[in-house]
Amino acid sequence: MQTNVQSRDKWLVRSRAWIAILLLVPFGAASLASWPAFRDDSLQEDLIVTLGWLTFLAGVAFRWWATLHVAGRKNECLVSSGPYSVCRNPLYLGTFLITLSIAFYMESVVFAAGIAATSLFYLGVTVRDEERRLRERFGETYVRYCEEVPRFLPRLRKPQSPPLLEVSALGLTKEFQRAVRYMWVPLLAQLFSHLRLETWWPHWQMLP
Repeated sequence: MQTNVQSRDKWLVRSRAWIAILLLVPFGAASLASWPAFRDDSLQEDLIVTLGWLTFLAGVAFRWWATLHVAGRKNECLVSSGPYSVCRNPLYLGTFLITLSIAFYMESVVFAAGIAATSLFYLGVTVRDEERRLRERFGETYVRYCEEVPRFLPRLRKPQSPPLLEVSALGLTKEFQRAVRYMWVPLLAQLFSHLRLETWWPHWQMLP
């Protein structure tokens, strides 16, 4: 029985990205086929798009902040400084915020619900696997760290950072390569929102 559970867990870890995409697809399709929450060019629309930008920039900031502290050291020591002193998974938090910003750009409650459901699955599988490996590697040190720092939602306290921080150039390069991809998120999301309003939705209304 234990072997079957371990095999299932390994399969989930390997397949989690594709499963998450499959979970999100119907929510994305439903949001494209729905009317925006607010009237075009209204104050409410400007506010929700602004909230989308704030959420997106917060996600980008968390990812870069975390990269400065963890890049090149993830497998060498237990990183607990900077964003890792207020949240155990700041990289995943950043990615979640970047993805959540799409729901604001699309003005879609349906897509926001899809992101929440998909994130619960993806983070549940990923974080559980990583915590198991870190517990095996760092033992009681990691257990105490988990007791002091929340898993996902940042604790409202001053971050703890060393006076000097060694930064990995390779880690920053890799994060820059990722940034080239996720920097397109706001533009593509707003483009899809515009196409839905101008092209898809009028044809959808004409269907019998």
